[in-house]
Amino acid sequence: MASESMYRGARVRELPRANRTYTSGRVCATEGCTTKLSIYNKWSYCWQHEPVHTYISRGKRRSRKEMQAA
Repeated sequence: MASESMYRGARVRELPRANRTYTSGRVCATEGCTTKLSIYNKWSYCWQHEPVHTYISRGKRRSRKEMQAA
């Protein structure tokens, strides 16, 4: 007779959150561009017409010891 201690299994975990999707059938907002946008693209423009975004480097965070020493 098999005892219950012989059975092993993994704990049930939550599934990762689903990706956010946007309406299908959207087209780039630039006049004359017919590029169809992905349902995962939250912007109104395709990669060619998307305006340049500036990157703000926040730098490395200092530890509490470094902040107290300063």
